Amino acid sequence: MKLTVAPEVRDLGLRHARAWTLTSDTSLLEPVLSATDAAALLSRFPHEDSALGYRKLISSLGYPDTTPAGERLRQLVAERPWQGHGGVVDAINIASVVVGGGIGLHDLAGLPKGTPLVIRRSPGGERIVPAFSSRSRPIPAGDLTYGMHHPDGTFAPMAWLGKRDSDSAEHQVTAQSRIVCAIALGHPDDSPEHTDSVITVVAAALELLGLRAEIRAVPC
Repeated sequence: MKLTVAPEVRDLGLRHARAWTLTSDTSLLEPVLSATDAAALLSRFPHEDSALGYRKLISSLGYPDTTPAGERLRQLVAERPWQGHGGVVDAINIASVVVGGGIGLHDLAGLPKGTPLVIRRSPGGERIVPAFSSRSRPIPAGDLTYGMHHPDGTFAPMAWLGKRDSDSAEHQVTAQSRIVCAIALGHPDDSPEHTDSVITVVAAALELLGLRAEIRAVPC
């Protein structure tokens, strides 16, 4: 797998996007991160002051009144008792709170090796079935998408960021998932360290959970 960032995405200031694969012989959704361990991780890593950067990104897509996903998650975690969803999902959520930005997580089962992963702005006409839904929705032209370019030339969106923030139901992580991909887009004012720090937090959470997974960076 190789990560490609389209020129029009770089023009938005997203120059440090990163992706990683996580592979395990056992379920990536076990065990569940406890409230005590979640609090320990959140106190261990300082929360980045990145809200303005992610709001700048959403505004550049034409949605200045939309609250970015990472900011919403921070508010949710601050206002409610921690609720773990299991394994790598909990690790990604902790990392999202720390860096202040949404992080994609997708099951890669069934995808041919070497399938290119592309981040681009939608040309229009694309549709996606969001996770936890069975109804497809149109992706407006200009919104951010990323997904796989298949050998037959078709593009399959794995996530949509803009008018909505949705992951694809087709690649939703389940108890049967053994290989997944984590993707951090970053924001226009970030640094390479910003997105690189995502996997540091994820690895720390997995270690605390005792969940063994091989982590590999997807080359750019």
